[in-house]
Amino acid sequence: MGEWNFTELRELCRQQGIPDSKVYRNSLEWRWKRADFHAEKAKEVWTGLFRAPFSTSDQQFYETVFSFEAHTESCIQCLHSMVDMLAQIINVVILRGHLAENEVSAKKLVTKQKNKIPPEILKRLDEFLSCYEFKYVDAFCNTIKHRRLIHSMLKAEYGEGYRNESGIIFYQFRYRHVTYQDTWANDILQKYREAFYKHITCVGVGINEFLKNRTEIK
Repeated sequence: MGEWNFTELRELCRQQGIPDSKVYRNSLEWRWKRADFHAEKAKEVWTGLFRAPFSTSDQQFYETVFSFEAHTESCIQCLHSMVDMLAQIINVVILRGHLAENEVSAKKLVTKQKNKIPPEILKRLDEFLSCYEFKYVDAFCNTIKHRRLIHSMLKAEYGEGYRNESGIIFYQFRYRHVTYQDTWANDILQKYREAFYKHITCVGVGINEFLKNRTEIK
């Protein structure tokens, strides 16, 4: 799972008498794998469309777009849930279970528990929640879960100064007074997913480093 060494984390917690966060680590890892799974399936579905001639008005195209969007939305939802699973690990390992499971969220940690979290870990978590990729995924998930679907369209652009590709674009939408612009699904499946992994790994490495430093001080 990236560069976050779960084996090291488990051993550091054992040495320091910290409760085991295995259930949340496993959940985070499975969500990670499922996000990858849905991203790969979306790619396969879209690539398969171009293996034979098609029309945007036929059933094959409709089914392809439906499947592609379903996998993309599932990938986004997996990414979104991973943030709070990371928060559950912080609650167990750093806060020693100070919050009940149903009270834990990443946003709550950086607002209501910031004085109890080591500055470097808090800084990395806050940077995660402040990045555009997280804000977009958070807004997207909350919109499709509680309000409405976000419509999409097929777009193709070629030539100098363009992306030189075709794909699905999610239309701009507004969530809590913020407008999120038209977004290529492929950017979500690749760039946004990579950004989530980078930030989660960064926070995780920070947790391990904090525990190692504490062991060395002792």
